[in-house]
Amino acid sequence: MKPEDLKQHMLISYSLAPMKQKDKVKFLRELQGYREKKGKKLYEHSGLIQQHAAQKIGSNAVLVSVENFSHFHNLFSDYNVKFEVKEAWLK
Repeated sequence: MKPEDLKQHMLISYSLAPMKQKDKVKFLRELQGYREKKGKKLYEHSGLIQQHAAQKIGSNAVLVSVENFSHFHNLFSDYNVKFEVKEAWLK
């Protein structure tokens, strides 16, 4: 495999433990999006993960391309979510 075949990504791991429940829900809806059916009406909202083709790796981890990292960084900062970032090079 050639180095030019690899693309830079950022692995973001985060903790929502110190947050209030209502803030967790707001944050997760912005990050992951949601679908909610009320009566016959379906409400859908795509989150940052869908909008920027990121991958949810685990319950508290997201893999993001380096080009889209700033969107995620801003969201985590806006909600004062503690997070760690590791660099990853993937095919």
